[in-house]
Amino acid sequence: MASVKTRESRDKTHGWLRGEVIPARDRDTQLIVVGNLLHEDSLMMRLKQDVEEKLLDAEFRAYPLINSEGKIAWPGKYPNEGYIEMEKRKVGNEIAWQREYLLRIVSDAGRAVQPEWLQYYDGIPYDENSFVGYWIGVDLAISQNESADNTAMVVLKVYSIGNERKAFVLPYPINQRLTFPEQIGQIKIFAGSLKSDRTPRIYIEKVAYQEALIQQLKNDGLWVEGITPHGDKRERLIMTSMAIQNGHILFPRKGCEELTGQLTGFGVEKHDDLADAFSLVANQFIIFMNLPTPGISFI
Repeated sequence: MASVKTRESRDKTHGWLRGEVIPARDRDTQLIVVGNLLHEDSLMMRLKQDVEEKLLDAEFRAYPLINSEGKIAWPGKYPNEGYIEMEKRKVGNEIAWQREYLLRIVSDAGRAVQPEWLQYYDGIPYDENSFVGYWIGVDLAISQNESADNTAMVVLKVYSIGNERKAFVLPYPINQRLTFPEQIGQIKIFAGSLKSDRTPRIYIEKVAYQEALIQQLKNDGLWVEGITPHGDKRERLIMTSMAIQNGHILFPRKGCEELTGQLTGFGVEKHDDLADAFSLVANQFIIFMNLPTPGISFI
């Protein structure tokens, strides 16, 4: 389980298999990878996705102890349900049982955002008459150290149709290590790339040196609002959870894998820059559209 806790460790395992193990094969070597589904982004799930998308010439097979029809895969060891129940009591942990024996990915109840809450879109079905505008959340980072967070920018394309409110997270958010001048330049370029007759709204957390950057961007003619943070990062992310569950905020099927990984792995993943930028702009969308939120209040 420790090997899948962070994206960094998952990438390391994946890189080891694809970069060292597979190239070491001879022409007739048969490679069999055996494992359980420990995480939505685990090695086994990445290989499964590659097979489904025909990026890998292989087969993916799953053998849960009990299939969806109730059939026992190993009748020699577990002749009937009584033996299954005895084995389950030996394990004594429902999550471990579901994961190790039934091959089901079980979400950690402590997560701010559960993977199954995320809803995806393949295309935006609304016309420009219902288009509200582009809203950008910016999480700034000044340190250039390798271990520091990146500057992150997440864009929502917001629509209002009657009583319905929708925000579509655009793919390929910015996530780079930038200096102060580079941040100003990148924000201008990023905002300018969003073609619309409506000026993009840019939301930046108003703390420390960031106020100087906010003022500079305003002087340069951009629509910028500094947001004073309330509560801690986790609380601010939890505030977005209901809008995510209810489908008010949707994610692209491709191009936001690192963002969704930070959302569902918040508190465990090494970096949270994209999650912070998302919660900043998503909460502004929720407030502006008067959407319901979980029972959390900030004083």
